[in-house]
Amino acid sequence: MVERDDYAAIRDRIVGLARAHGLRCDWAESTKRQRFLLLWDAQGRVAARAAVPLYPGETPSLVEALERGLAPLFGEDWLED
Repeated sequence: MVERDDYAAIRDRIVGLARAHGLRCDWAESTKRQRFLLLWDAQGRVAARAAVPLYPGETPSLVEALERGLAPLFGEDWLED
């Protein structure tokens, strides 16, 4: 199980799942509170966009939104596995 309040753990889970699904991660830009992620497929198309909170313990609603947003690619409860 991934620590839901740990940015590094969430980031590492996303990177690992992306590689397993043949996707490339591109951390496009960042703000003080979150990093924006693009996931590209093998044909160079954007498969998903997401905002990953840098301080997930302070913003659990953003973590839940991230989990729901990437569920079509990684499956339900991808952050829990």
